[in-house]
This record gives sequence, structure tokens and C-alpha cells, in this order.
Amino acid sequence: MMPESPNTTDAPNKRAASSVVVLKQRVHEHFQKLMQSGCDPNEAAVQALALARAELAGEATASQKEEFPTVSSPPAASTSLTPPTWHIEKTANCSKYGPLCLGLMGPFQSICVVGEPRLHKKLLILDIDHTIYDPSEYGGSKGSTVKSNNSGFYDESTVARCRPGLHEFLTEVYKLYDIMVWSASDMLRILTLLQQLGMLDAGHSDYKLLAVLDRDSMSEFSGSSKAEDGDAKMDLVDGALAQTVTVPEGAIPGQLIEARSIADGSAIFVSIPPGLKPGDTFPVTIPGAISSIVGECDIDVSELQLALQMSMGPSADSGCEAIEGNAAPIQNSRRRLRNVKPLSLIWACCEFSPLYSEKNTVIVDDAVDVCGANPHNSIQCARYYWRDHDTDSELPRLGRYLASIANLPSFPESHKCWRDGL
Repeated sequence: MMPESPNTTDAPNKRAASSVVVLKQRVHEHFQKLMQSGCDPNEAAVQALALARAELAGEATASQKEEFPTVSSPPAASTSLTPPTWHIEKTANCSKYGPLCLGLMGPFQSICVVGEPRLHKKLLILDIDHTIYDPSEYGGSKGSTVKSNNSGFYDESTVARCRPGLHEFLTEVYKLYDIMVWSASDMLRILTLLQQLGMLDAGHSDYKLLAVLDRDSMSEFSGSSKAEDGDAKMDLVDGALAQTVTVPEGAIPGQLIEARSIADGSAIFVSIPPGLKPGDTFPVTIPGAISSIVGECDIDVSELQLALQMSMGPSADSGCEAIEGNAAPIQNSRRRLRNVKPLSLIWACCEFSPLYSEKNTVIVDDAVDVCGANPHNSIQCARYYWRDHDTDSELPRLGRYLASIANLPSFPESHKCWRDGL
């Protein structure tokens, strides 16, 4: 009997996977050293990637280089008048994302390429959940992905779940910006949802997405959640279950804001309820406080929440009234999210670095802490919920702002007051 021939494709794939692990380890080591030396986080990320690549390039043999497919760099924008032509070779990991994935980029092969860049365009990066789409319950079902019926038609929630004017907004900004999507979900869910929403429809030509990033491209937040030295001192309240939060100047209903917990001084995040204006107050629960007391005292959570609602009641200056004689519900606050979206991951890619930088890149997200790595390049939008579909007008406002800054030599140093003047 003839011996079975070895699988000739497994070895290269295993070596390619191993190289990604080695690269990630090298990047992490250099990043830690640079951060300890006082280097800026974004600068450290770029330098760490460059150092790691240089090391591996020096160690690699000619045959090893042929085994690792790459995306050829586009020509410099300053010397060419034609769009860059990319030849993207399929990698073994592309198959799991289906035909929508043209290739994988980035130091960890975590950026899914679905289109091509264009010269002289700015870069717009969009979050998904509660920024352009609401995944919360609608008609008795969650909307992590949109369900279709036996005939292949998606249910009526699709229109309501998408922020009003989504496709019109994308069509207009595409004239000035290349568009990426970055969500803290897994890639399969993101690509499936984008396809269902018509954002990856190969048949339409009004706009094209360039790339998709998922949670594997996010980095762990390295800052402190405690109040920094120099912040206003506050009297901590041990055992507190709830507190009041004041709407800051310039904030609008639906916007996620940062406050300080009266229990330990840590940062907490909460969304401003409808109908409130700067200076109004509203009650919120302290993260983990209710579940802790419920476990310790064997109290029913619904009864405890009702007691808090009745004791705190609607704030006198909040503009909120009790519904049908009942106390207004108390919103749950949350702690800082663990991971952030560092734009330096995109700027450090040799495929993207000639085109995009901190001077022409913006990321739009409803969560202010997720963009903590790039506060000067982030635009915070109000959170979107499908129940506000008939009244929400965030995307038209955002489109006007993006158009107003697109022709500037470089973007403003901050987009915190982006609504002013619109």
C-alpha cells in the first residue's frame, strides 16, 4: 500500500498562523518598553509595529517571505493621479468570512478588506450598535442580526433598527471619505449584519465600504478609572445604591456622558434621558451595587428597584414626570468598558499609512470611553434606539459637519463641539 501523501497546504498555514503570534508578541514587548519610557500610546503603537516588522524581516528567509501573502502598498498620493490598484491575494483565513472578504490586513490580520481605497479622500470610521443600528429588542426579538422569513425577506424591524437616513448619509459622505466600520463584535456577525442592511451589497454603486474591523482589533484600556489628582474632591458614600447625575453643558438627550461614582470615585457612564437639558439632574444606580445587596440580603431585585424609584422619585428640575402615578425608572450606569479602538492600528499599516493619519481620520461612536485612545479624532453621537426613529435627525447633522471639515488642510484638534453652528 502506498503511504498517504502529506497535506501540502497545512504546513504553510500553520507557519503563517505562527508568524502572526510571533509578530503580536514582538509588538507587545516593544509597546510595553516604549510606554515605560513615557512615549505617547499612539506613537508607541506605530513604533512597536515598525520595530517588530523590521526584526522579523531581518530574520526571515526568502522562502518564508513568499509564504506570507501581503497586500501591495498603493502609490503615494502626492505623486499619482490615478487610484491605487491593489492586488489582494487570498489567505487561508479569508475563507471563513466568505466572498465578502477580499483579504486580511493589519499586524494581526484582523482588518477585513471589502473594498479599495481612493486617493485624496479622508477616512471615516463608523461604529454599528446604537450608532447606525439598534440591536435592542423589537417585536419580541433581539436584533443582533436581522432575521428573514421563508421567502427571504427581512422583517419590518430592519427599517426601524437602522438610523433614519443611513443610506443617504453614506452616499453623501462617500463623495469625500473612504468608509470603514469598526464594531466590538465578532467578524462573522458584523459582515452578516452589514450584508443584511444592504451596506455590503455588491450591486449598488452609491457607496462602497473599504474595510471592517472587529473586537480582535481593539486594545485593552490602560488608563486609570479612578479620579485623577487635581479633580474636584468628593465625599464618598459607602454602601450607596444610587446617586444623581447632572447633565453637563453642551450635552443633549441620548448622549453618553461620564460621571463619578459616589461610592468609590471611579468613572461611570450613563445616557442622558429624553427631555433633559444642561443643569438638570436624574437618578442612576451605581454599578454592581444592586446585585451586591440583593445577594447579601436575599432581596428581590424588582422590589429593591421599586423602592429606589419611590425613594428618589423624579428630580424636581429634571423635567421628567412620573408615568401614570408611578415613580420614574432609575437608569443603570456602567463602568468604563475594558477595550478601546486605537486608530493607530490603521495608521500603522503599511497599506494605509500613505493615505490616512491623525490629520484626516475621524471615528464616530456613541460610547465616549471606547474612543478614549483617540479623543482628538472621535465624534460622539447620541445613542440611537428604534423607538426614536421618527424623530432622530443625527445623521443629517453629522453629514453636514463632515462636509464642512472635509476641505480643511487638517481636521480640527477636537470634535467635541461638532454640533455648534449646525
